[in-house]
Formats: sequence, structure tokens, C-alpha cells
Amino acid sequence: MALFTADSKNVFGQTVEEAGTYNVVVAPSSQFTNSKQTGKPMAVFDYEVIDGKYAGGQIRFDNEVWDGSTKEKADQSAKRFSTIAVALGAADGTVFDSVEQFVSQSIGHRLAVSADWETSQNGKTYLAVRGYQAFMSDGSKPNGKVRPQGQSATPSNGFGSKSAPNQNAGGFGNQPTGQTNAFGAQTPQSNNTGAGYSNANYRGGMSDDIPDNLPF
Repeated sequence: MALFTADSKNVFGQTVEEAGTYNVVVAPSSQFTNSKQTGKPMAVFDYEVIDGKYAGGQIRFDNEVWDGSTKEKADQSAKRFSTIAVALGAADGTVFDSVEQFVSQSIGHRLAVSADWETSQNGKTYLAVRGYQAFMSDGSKPNGKVRPQGQSATPSNGFGSKSAPNQNAGGFGNQPTGQTNAFGAQTPQSNNTGAGYSNANYRGGMSDDIPDNLPF
């Protein structure tokens, strides 16, 4: 009797082959660090697709730098991070004390991200996050736009196990009265008009510190 049968649809390291808008969970590999280029605090978010034909695939290295060097830049940083927080379910009035705490609290929570292909300075093409919105109850939406020709992809997480949404992550910061978790109850949204933010001038998933050892 055969032990198992090879099946390309039943593997770890599933890749996301199309741009689009995807329901994702913030993966445990997400981390807080400092930008090698500027030394500023930086969140590095990795996402795992929850549903659809690319379930289990990862969208990695969404690097978000906090720049507090001027009031204008601090305001822009606050807007960018607030956009992610609201997409994750944070209520108005929730206070976050540091980028490190924000990353830690985000892990295991769901949202939807819009991603498109981008080529970094090292010549590698990857899916870069362009916008954030609340989790979509009608599922992920690949748009058919595949990786530009001449680029290849390989699985990014080897034989590692898939991460699952953590609905019991503890809260932190000064939260609104009656809220026990910074990102709320994670109630799925029925449309795309929630915590969305995307325009031509916003480069979510900044190319700052994109690693040279990307697996594609």
C-alpha cells in the first residue's frame, strides 16, 4: 500500500501566483526591527492567505518604517500604521505605544491586503502590498495579473507548517472602554469599503531593506 501520493495542490510553501486582494492572517514570522538604511523603527509583516486557490501562500516583507523626524513625517507614519490597525479591527481610540508592540499584537489577526508585482533594486520581482482593508466575507480575489515573464518563484516556507488565525491574542495599550482586545472581535466584513487605503502615491510594503536572499 502506498504511503502517500505526490500532489502539487497539497504542499507546504504554496506560492501566490497572481496579484489581487487577499484575505490574510499576519504570520508569526512578522517582526519588529530597525531599518538598516535609516536606523528607524520598522515593522516587517508577513501574511498568509486564508482562503481561495492560493490558501497557505505567503505575501512577505511588507516593510513599514516609522519616521518621526518631522511632524509631517510622523503624521504620515501615524496614518499608515492606523490604516493597518483599523483594517485589523482596532476601534477608534485604541492607543499603541510602540511599533514593537503593534507588530506583536498584530500576529494571528486577519485583514485583507491588496498586492501587486514590484521589482526591487536587487532585480527580484515580488508581490508588494499596496493597500489594506477589513477581512472580506466573500473571499480572496486574485485579479489574473501574473508575475512578469523572466522571473521565477519557489516555495518560501519549505516544509514549515501553516499558521492559523489566532482569535485569542491578548490586547495591549490604552484601549477604549469595554474593549479587551486591541483588534476587536475580528468580525468579517461584507464589502470592501471598510478600513481600506490605497492610491498611486502610497507604497505600502516599502522597498526599504528588501533582503537579497528572497527565494524567488
